[in-house]
Amino acid sequence: MMLHTNDYLEYYLTLVGWIINSGVWNMIEDSGLVAAPFAAIIISEWLKARAEGADEGNKGVLSLARVENRFYTAILVIIVCCMPLVTVSIDTLQFDRSRSEQCQYSVPNPADTGWNTSFSTL
Repeated sequence: MMLHTNDYLEYYLTLVGWIINSGVWNMIEDSGLVAAPFAAIIISEWLKARAEGADEGNKGVLSLARVENRFYTAILVIIVCCMPLVTVSIDTLQFDRSRSEQCQYSVPNPADTGWNTSFSTL
């Protein structure tokens, strides 16, 4: 997979975003906080089933179906929104000048901007 950027700031901020996302996800995964939403789902559905009347039927079966539905949603959200799907690598990101040259737009080098010290520290 290759991601093309057209600006040095975009290049830098994409890398920083990937690094921060990977760090936050590793912290959540290593500390076990990834299980917290699932525990909250089980507790909330258990409390909701206890609050319902006897006319709803078997509360265990009812709450189990609700927990199952909410688990699938939570797993999908965690996979799509939280887990880093692309490993962070400089080789994954490529700077592309072809579009700016095609539009006759000059992209300055990092040394010609105020961002030159930031780009070298990453």
